Amino acid sequence: MVSLIVGLSAIFFYLFSAWTQNNAHSQQVSKRGYALSFAAWILQGFHLYLHLFTQAGLLLDFGATLSLTAWAVIGVILISSLRKPVSSLLVFAAPIAAVAIAIDTVSVPSFEGRQFSSGILLHIVTSILSYALFAVAACQAVLLIYQNRHLKQHQASRLVASLPPLQTMESLLFEVLAAGQIFLSIALLTGFLFLDDLWAQHVVHKTILSLVAWIIFTILLIGHYRLGWRGRTAIRWTLWGFANLVVAFFGTKLALEFLL
Repeated sequence: MVSLIVGLSAIFFYLFSAWTQNNAHSQQVSKRGYALSFAAWILQGFHLYLHLFTQAGLLLDFGATLSLTAWAVIGVILISSLRKPVSSLLVFAAPIAAVAIAIDTVSVPSFEGRQFSSGILLHIVTSILSYALFAVAACQAVLLIYQNRHLKQHQASRLVASLPPLQTMESLLFEVLAAGQIFLSIALLTGFLFLDDLWAQHVVHKTILSLVAWIIFTILLIGHYRLGWRGRTAIRWTLWGFANLVVAFFGTKLALEFLL
């Protein structure tokens, strides 16, 4: 019952914060949206604690992993917002986190918790952080599409008005991509070092797709810093790379737990 109340409270605060952020017409209202998201983030953290830690060990089923990743995404945005104008990303990220909590609440684990070594825990943490950072980058890419379209059509929008200039948004995008690539590299390296079944039949798709995503983001970053890639090219490559990661991690986990 406690878990249900905490989860529903977090969902309410996330949805209310997204609505507040989307309708922000002043800095004070935007700060209110940030505060609501922070409250929801704390509640989600407690909700995760109740689900993740069991007597048998760490329970990383599909629902808990999805919620944990969404929690990491919100955390990255909240921390980044303290020094950079990225709080508008909460308009997209907060509802997604609310959906993740709902899925975690209603899903029934198909296995028990497990004990993990420190090396595998490092792999798990860096994997989740890389997914979180690339998710933030994907949200930024979507916002860039929205911002560019409205500016070209000279349409008024509170959300567009609250966003930084296009050049600043693109600069932030590549900073997040570079950070995500560092964590993805560590995640892949620790996976090769500490996981025995990295090329096993049930996870080979995850390994290959993660490597494809790493190659995509590497090409994109080199293209940006060496050849000046930006705009639509950067957006397409960002979304393409993130799509590979989503299928690699959540697609594989969904298939293993519910379809196979």
